[in-house]
Amino acid sequence: MLDEILLLTNGPGELSTWVPPVLSRLRQKMPQTRIELFLIRDQFAAGTEQTKARELELDAISSRAGLAQRLLQGRARGRGLVLMLGGAPRDAVMLAKSAGYPAFSYTFDPKANHPGLRALLVDSERTRAGALARGADPTRTLVVGNLVADALNDAALAPTPGADVLLFAGSRPFVARHLLGFLLAAAEHMAVKRPDLKFAWVRSRLLSDTLVEEAIKAARVRDLGGVGACWDGQSLRTRHGLEVRMLDESQRYAAMRQAGLAITIPGTNTLELALAGLPSLVLLPLHKPELLPLEGIWHWLFLLPGARILKQNFIMRLESRIPHLALPNQWLGERVFPELRGVFSPAEVAIAGLELLIPERTKEVRAKLERLEAQPGADKLVEYVLANC
Repeated sequence: MLDEILLLTNGPGELSTWVPPVLSRLRQKMPQTRIELFLIRDQFAAGTEQTKARELELDAISSRAGLAQRLLQGRARGRGLVLMLGGAPRDAVMLAKSAGYPAFSYTFDPKANHPGLRALLVDSERTRAGALARGADPTRTLVVGNLVADALNDAALAPTPGADVLLFAGSRPFVARHLLGFLLAAAEHMAVKRPDLKFAWVRSRLLSDTLVEEAIKAARVRDLGGVGACWDGQSLRTRHGLEVRMLDESQRYAAMRQAGLAITIPGTNTLELALAGLPSLVLLPLHKPELLPLEGIWHWLFLLPGARILKQNFIMRLESRIPHLALPNQWLGERVFPELRGVFSPAEVAIAGLELLIPERTKEVRAKLERLEAQPGADKLVEYVLANC
């Protein structure tokens, strides 16, 4: 019997898709064990993850400051384990060493290894091979399966208003306040050609009401062709009269199974969409590249005064070197989901979206997505960590 389990995660995607299936199984196996989640925010976080984490069956939720306090407490008296579900494995290793627990980490990233881990748990043989090529210990690198597949399988598919096209404006404030009005304009352009289409915006629970009100005004993207909207019951009514239903994040999986197209941005949700078999258009708008966060030290260097133009140029060069942005495209090695990058208009988004709705094109995309063959992994992951702690 374990006294406590310490989970760590760092981003909205992992909090939505990795943590819930693992947590539910830990609760089934260890109903009396104390479980604490540390939200290790980084430059990619939305800033409101703690609100969403309160919906989960946790005994405690802590921030990076809470992690620092826990590190100072030193060795724990009882038995426990540390499990990283998104983030830098060094944080898990530090916490484990301090508490006297073993550390485990789950990842899609073959580079996210640390010698202090008892085991590196990965989604696929592809990731394991990449980790071994980078020096991971083969005896401690285990394929458990894909937690996003668990999230899809576990979701209760409650009745959801149908929509043909789903709009995902992201869960991060800096994205949503610029992207929502842009997507609404693209929907208007699509509706001109296809007035039969029904549209829905899937609202992330990480977006505050204040942020949403700012986003639907679209003041920041009027010069880019974006349009504003107003509330009409539970729907948005755009400037030119198009109705766009608002769906709660909890309805997204049911909506994915009914829709014919999604328009989204890079992130974990591209994998959710792929596993749901929904053809998707992935956007990377670079109209204002200086707003995008970067990994590692580059993010902080470009915060220095006068670095705005340098960051713009850096991002434009970096983008050209990345062959694929969407996770399913990376894993399959081709643009199964079309990607629009750079400076483009809502009309161009509409054209690309309508092309994906052509039945032959839809059939082609869905056939290629079947090659992903992602298997659920939460049961195997939980069984392994509990047996090896």
